[in-house]
Amino acid sequence: MIDYLEDEDGDCLFAGGDFAKGESNQQQQKKILLSDPGEYKQAPTATVGLSRFLNDDSTDDLLREIRIKYSADGMKVNGMGFVSGKLNIDADYAS
Repeated sequence: MIDYLEDEDGDCLFAGGDFAKGESNQQQQKKILLSDPGEYKQAPTATVGLSRFLNDDSTDDLLREIRIKYSADGMKVNGMGFVSGKLNIDADYAS
């Protein structure tokens, strides 16, 4: 998906005096994963809220929530899981 780009702090990037545009799939996935439900008033149930799952004993609920929210946003989730303590997600928007 082509959209405006943001830096690591969420600030807009600029190029040539205008908003920088480019591939934004990972940026969108990050927003859905990290934002809490209700944070986006136009889509209050569209986000995962990763911080809500930090104290869970199992990762099953988190992985289920990611799959549901990414699928609802139009992504095809090919696989996901934890490798060496890092969350790896293979998902992309269906063409």
